[in-house]
Amino acid sequence: MTIAEIIEIESKRTNVDEFNVVHFLKEGEFYRAHDWSAWIMSKFPFGAAAEKPMGVTVKRLKDGYLDAFVGFPVSSLGKYVPNDGSVEFKPVSDVQIDVVVELPVEIGEVSFENLNRQKEDWKNSLPLTEGKKKRREEREVRDAEPRITRISDVIGRVLAFQLESKSPIEAYDFLRSLRQDITKLF
Repeated sequence: MTIAEIIEIESKRTNVDEFNVVHFLKEGEFYRAHDWSAWIMSKFPFGAAAEKPMGVTVKRLKDGYLDAFVGFPVSSLGKYVPNDGSVEFKPVSDVQIDVVVELPVEIGEVSFENLNRQKEDWKNSLPLTEGKKKRREEREVRDAEPRITRISDVIGRVLAFQLESKSPIEAYDFLRSLRQDITKLF
């Protein structure tokens, strides 16, 4: 299924009966909920997402459209879409599952335009997910760093590394590169 088809499915919501439907679309080994469906999962989570909120990925597509989505592995379907009667589960096709969610009563009293504006505000407030190109450029800069030839070089790198301003992934990458450098020394 293409992103254009996904956007079309998500944009077909025009009446209150469609406000509470989450479309999970199978993409490879994952089920993903895009746009409106991702917003519902963030605002009114159910299943495993109610216990631990799902991370939202936001990417800018070539046409400038912001695509926000959440997802989980196909093997975790039972955790995210429980079969305990708390949500209504409707298989639509071999690549789409719809889940009807119980929303607060007052949501039906809000206009579609207002809800859509809330969803767009939510989507625009999320940080863009960094692309592969930027990560590759950062790796190239790191690879261009001077070669470690003494243990004092390793100590200097550790002291210069600003851990407080780094993400867990950046800290892990730094630790991995240090380990490689130390291995080369001995």
